[in-house]
Amino acid sequence: MPEIIPAEVLLTGPDGDPCKIRLDDSPFILGRSETVQLSMPGDTMLSRQHCAFEWNGTAWHVRDMGSKNGTSINGQPLVREHLLVPGDIVVAGRQQIEYEVSQVVEAPPVPSPVEFVDDPSSEGMKPDSTFIIRLDSAKFSTKPAAAPADLDRSHKRMESLIKAGRELSSFRPLQELFGVVLDIALEAVGAKRGVLLAVENGELVPKANRGDGFKVSTAVRDKIMRDRSSLLVQDASADSLLKASQTIVQQRVRSLMAVPLQTEAQVIGILYVDSPNVVHPFDADDLSMLTVFANIAAIRIEHARLIEVEQAEQLLAHDLDQAAVIQRGLFPQAPPKVEGLDLAGRSLPCRSVGGDYFDYIPLADGRQLVIVADVSGKGLAASLLMSSLQARVQALAELETDIAKLTSRLNHSIKANTPDNKFITGFFAAIHPQTGAMEYSNAGHNPPVIVRANGETELLTKGGPVLGILPNIPYAGGTTVLNKGDLLVMYSDGVSEAPNAQGEEFGEEAVGQIAASCRDRSANEVLMEIARQLRVFLGDLSPTDDVTMVVARKT
Repeated sequence: MPEIIPAEVLLTGPDGDPCKIRLDDSPFILGRSETVQLSMPGDTMLSRQHCAFEWNGTAWHVRDMGSKNGTSINGQPLVREHLLVPGDIVVAGRQQIEYEVSQVVEAPPVPSPVEFVDDPSSEGMKPDSTFIIRLDSAKFSTKPAAAPADLDRSHKRMESLIKAGRELSSFRPLQELFGVVLDIALEAVGAKRGVLLAVENGELVPKANRGDGFKVSTAVRDKIMRDRSSLLVQDASADSLLKASQTIVQQRVRSLMAVPLQTEAQVIGILYVDSPNVVHPFDADDLSMLTVFANIAAIRIEHARLIEVEQAEQLLAHDLDQAAVIQRGLFPQAPPKVEGLDLAGRSLPCRSVGGDYFDYIPLADGRQLVIVADVSGKGLAASLLMSSLQARVQALAELETDIAKLTSRLNHSIKANTPDNKFITGFFAAIHPQTGAMEYSNAGHNPPVIVRANGETELLTKGGPVLGILPNIPYAGGTTVLNKGDLLVMYSDGVSEAPNAQGEEFGEEAVGQIAASCRDRSANEVLMEIARQLRVFLGDLSPTDDVTMVVARKT
C-alpha cells in the first residue's frame, strides 16, 4: 500500500461545533458503526458504513458506500468517486465535512551539524600531541614572544578578552548570546570552525555553529562532561593514536580544542573549535584562554537563561492572573432573587484557575436550573474546558427543558469536542420555585444530599455516567419535591475528598451532617458553615482540589 500523506478536514455536527479530524488511514470511513474510524452512532440519517475517504497514492478522494440517504459534494449528489480539493464540502447524514487543507506534509528534520560517534582510538587518551588541563590548572606562558607571529597572537588574545568583557557585559537574548560566544572564541584562538553545544533535557544540543559536519568522539564528549577536562590536539596527523581516528581523518582536521562550558555548580555544555591549518597550530596558551573564556561565558549564559526563565514565569503568572479574573466573571456574581427559593453558591480553585463550575439559569417554563460540574484535572486545561462547558449548558438550556434530554445532548456535544483523557461530572436540577417540584439528572457526580426539615436525608443518584466518555447514551432523570425548610446541598469532590494531615477524607457524610445541624439557617449560612468546618478539618493544609458548593433552600 502506498505511503499515506495525512490531510485535515473540519467536521461540523448538528450542534454546530466544528472540530478538526486528521485523515491518516485509508479507507477512513464515516458511519454509525462503532468499528469505523469516524463513528457517529447517534446520527440516525447515517448508514453503518456511509462514505469513505481514500488515499490513492497521490491524492485524497471521497466515495459513497451505498448509503441509504446518500452523500453530497458541494451541494450535488455524490454518484462516483470525487477528487478532493481544499474547500470541498461533503454532507453525510447530519454531518458536514469540509476538506480544509491539502496534504499535511511532515517537514524533514533539519540535520544536526554535530554527530557523536564511538571511536575506539580516543579511549583512554594520552596521545603524543594532546594536552589535557582543567580550569584550576589553566595558566599562560610568561616568556616573551620569540617571533612577531607569536607576539601578534598574544595581542589578538588580549583584544579578544577585552571584546569578550564588553560583549558579555551587555544584555543579549539567550539565543543570540550563543552565537556571540562562539564568534569571540573563534577569533581569540584563530580557529576556522566551531560549534557550541548546550545541555537541554539531559542531551547536548547544538546552539550555534560556524561550519558543519562535526564528528565528535563520544569518549572526548564524556571526558569533558564528566571530568571537566579541556582537550587540545595540536596535530592529529602526527599523533600516533589520533592519526587513525576516523572522526578526525574524515574531516581533515589537523588541530582541535574542546573545553567545558562550566559554572561553579555544573557543566552546561561544550565549546569545540578546530582548524585544518598546522602552520600555527593551537598551543597551550590557546587552550588555557579558551578554558577560562568558556567558564566566563558559561556563567553569562546561565545568567541569561535564568533571566529568561524568570521572564517566562512572570508572563505566565500575569496570564494566569488575567485568566483567573476572566473565570471569576463567568461565575454568577450573586444568586438570583427567586421567590420561594434561597440560593447560595461558591467556588474556590486550588490553583489560579480551576475546572469546577456552578450556575443558575432560568428556564423558559419558569423553573430554575441549578448546576454543579467538575472537569477532570486542574489548572489551565481544566479551566478552558470549564468555559466551554458553561457556553454549551447555557445554549442548550434555551432549547431544552427536559433535564434528562438536556444532559444527554450535553454529553454528545462534550464527547465530540473533548480529548479522550478528559471527562466531566455534573449534576443538573430544575426546581419549580413555588411548588418545590424538582427534576434532576446526575452525570457521575457526587450525589447531592437533600436535608429535610425534620432532619432526614436523601441522596440524588439517578442519571448516568460521567460526561464525555460514552457517545449518544440516554441519561435518566429523577424527581423529588423540596418542601418548606428542605435543603439541597450540591458540591464537588474537592469538598468530600479533601484530605487532612492524617490522610483522612472529609467525607460525604460530613457534608450531610453539617447541613442537617444548621438546617434552619439561610442557604448562605449553611454553605459558610460547611466551608468553616472544612477549613478546621484541613488545619494548616490547603485544599488539593477545587472546592465548589451550591445550597438551595425552599422558603
